[in-house]
Amino acid sequence: MVLAWWEELSTLAQIMAFFAIPMTVVMLIQLILMVVGIGFEGDMDSDSNAYTDAGMGFVKIFTIRGIVAFFALGGWAGLAAISVGIHGFWAVKIALFVGVCALLLASLVIRLARKMQQSGNLDNANALGLTADVYMRIPPSRSQKGKVTLVFQERFVELDAVTDSEVELLPNTKAKVVDLLEGEDCVVVTPLVET
Repeated sequence: MVLAWWEELSTLAQIMAFFAIPMTVVMLIQLILMVVGIGFEGDMDSDSNAYTDAGMGFVKIFTIRGIVAFFALGGWAGLAAISVGIHGFWAVKIALFVGVCALLLASLVIRLARKMQQSGNLDNANALGLTADVYMRIPPSRSQKGKVTLVFQERFVELDAVTDSEVELLPNTKAKVVDLLEGEDCVVVTPLVET
């Protein structure tokens, strides 16, 4: 039945479905992981952080969640447009428009979540001594910032992090918060060797 549906689609509709279906699955997995409290960005390179290091609250538009939303929602919008008989040229324009709106909306949601996280009387000093999960790789010797997630003050938070370790801390490993960077919303972590 699925194969028959696929074969009935035009080439353009198949291209739209090729992006929409897997990206929708990824989006649902991200949503489930977020609801159960496991962060998932998928970016392992700090150059693609959702936030600039300048601390000005500016959110980069091209986050992993935004790109997934672009292809998922844009693909479905284009597929829907084609299925109701809209010409391919206009279907592509509709797909791009909806995709860009989804990208911008994802950026806005991330920005609002970041503001809510920062505005609730969180004192990063309360994170000292706690165990965190490395979320985005943390390069060695404070060369660049990475990210950690942890629970403190009854909240699940994501913080910028650096390390004094001479080896990088990889995602899905544990680290201990040992210090705060003066004047920055950033913690210093050390690798936690699990026994």
